[in-house]
Amino acid sequence: MNHIYVRAWRSDHYIGLAELLTTLGRITAEASWELQLDEVAPGPAGSEIEALTQRERVHTRELILAAFPDGQIIDGELRGYTDDTATEPYIIVRAVDSTDWDIECEDPKVYEALKIALPESSDAI
Repeated sequence: MNHIYVRAWRSDHYIGLAELLTTLGRITAEASWELQLDEVAPGPAGSEIEALTQRERVHTRELILAAFPDGQIIDGELRGYTDDTATEPYIIVRAVDSTDWDIECEDPKVYEALKIALPESSDAI
């Protein structure tokens, strides 16, 4: 399994879920997601993100719209599937204590695309 770590904070700017998914672009554009959220920051975007957890899977566009502009996942896991019928995720995104994003994938092509999309990422925290 390949891991990529991205700091969620750059100076005083938080890289939120909407910005992260937008940055990933085509890598996750068509994904459907299962959300397992332990803690979300309070506020309108947080409430919208939490409301999505009631659904079995959510599409990337819906996640971006719910999280925009500043939805913050403090702790949680998002499992991305290639489509609504897939049984194994191809990408897993974890929010780690609101300070890091931990992205995991098995496919070497997805891993390389992630490294290109997130040049400031590292292979270790």
